[in-house]
Amino acid sequence: MLVITELRRKNESMKKLSILFCLFVSLLSAKAQEFKAVKISGKAINFNNSVEVEDLTEFKDISLSSNERIFVPDSNKNFSIQFKIAIPGYYRIGRNIIYISPGDDINATIDRINPTKSIFSGSRQIENTYLKLTPYPKQGSFLDGETGIQSSIAKTIDYILTKSKERSQQLDSIRRMVSPDFYRLESVRIKADIINSFMNIPIYYSWVHKTSTDSALMIQQQRDSLTKPIIAKLSKGLVNPLHLKLVVYRDVLNTILQNQPSTFSIPQKINDWFKASAIKQKAITLDNKNDLIALYKGIDSINTDVYKNAIASTIAQLTQLNQGDPAIDILFTNTDNQTIPLSNFKNKVIYLEFWATWCGPCLADKPKMELLKQQFKNDDSIIFLSVSIDDNLDAWKKYLIKQGVSKDEFIVDRNKLSNYNLLTVPRMILINKDFTIEQLYAPGPGNKQLIPLLTKMRLKP
Repeated sequence: MLVITELRRKNESMKKLSILFCLFVSLLSAKAQEFKAVKISGKAINFNNSVEVEDLTEFKDISLSSNERIFVPDSNKNFSIQFKIAIPGYYRIGRNIIYISPGDDINATIDRINPTKSIFSGSRQIENTYLKLTPYPKQGSFLDGETGIQSSIAKTIDYILTKSKERSQQLDSIRRMVSPDFYRLESVRIKADIINSFMNIPIYYSWVHKTSTDSALMIQQQRDSLTKPIIAKLSKGLVNPLHLKLVVYRDVLNTILQNQPSTFSIPQKINDWFKASAIKQKAITLDNKNDLIALYKGIDSINTDVYKNAIASTIAQLTQLNQGDPAIDILFTNTDNQTIPLSNFKNKVIYLEFWATWCGPCLADKPKMELLKQQFKNDDSIIFLSVSIDDNLDAWKKYLIKQGVSKDEFIVDRNKLSNYNLLTVPRMILINKDFTIEQLYAPGPGNKQLIPLLTKMRLKP
């Protein structure tokens, strides 16, 4: 009995120690996740509007933009902003990717037009100076658009590998001066950029060499035969939730997974991120509140709390303004620098076109928008408003002068459009005569569904 009693006492003691240890670990974890202020100040050159410090981590794909990270440069281009973060991560100002850790105090001269000319000092000087030369994923990473395309696919692949080797050498030169986490992430970025470059070869190769449509499949097959072994080698050990911080990694993740052994198990956190990002992509296309609320059902299958909470918050934000809700007023600026509220056009059917001079699909829509205006030019019950989200006022005005249009053309600070969840352009919104939302994601000006819809709306009292 004495032995049993002693064993029980020891077990109870071990349980207490275990509980204390768990509490200690929890406290450490909570401390590690503690939010600390980050300060970024300096000059913002070639920005003519408010500027967002854009989150580039995996939360970019499951959350909406935050007004907390928006600043407006003064007349001398000076700026200063503070916000809180819990863990190190990547952000973007203009075209510059920057790396920020909790408690950082960063001084920066950011040039929107020439990101490589930006200057960094203070915290993360070495990291952010290195990041100035980061390849741009949307231009095919190391391909740099069409400039990396060579005379053959094989030579193009060699070019990509040469550029990636140069980038690796640049990273190795700062290895002793940066954190192991930063070095690891940037090493992964280089591998992901190689894969992204390979993925984009057919598009840019066909463009440069003006190949026929029939040869597209042949180009892809040749690309695959030469790159599959390289991708398979690069993909080994690359499936890790920690790498989700990198935009280009997320862009090529499906390709990486396809090149893993068939027995490979995808980590739960990556599966959860896929689920959350899919819900967001669906959510931003819906303007019916009930349809949005129905998406909550999919959240139950997400086990990673930070992703579950983020996507739940996103849906909650999106349900704030939907079909049938009163439109929220917006202040626009016209070509004469006059401020005009959206509510000025009450009692008319309002067709809003949000666009930008740097948006290719937007520019393709502009002639269609002008034809639409002409079609209804004698109808006072409908107004067509073209609203640019450009941060470059001169670029906007020059485009309008070149096209010979100015009537019903406006510009707006895109960060003032958070209520409308304007994440991408082109974006069309339809508002009824009673100033209620008809469609938050309306058909484009060339869509056959638009004319019947406008006709139906104009007949409403």
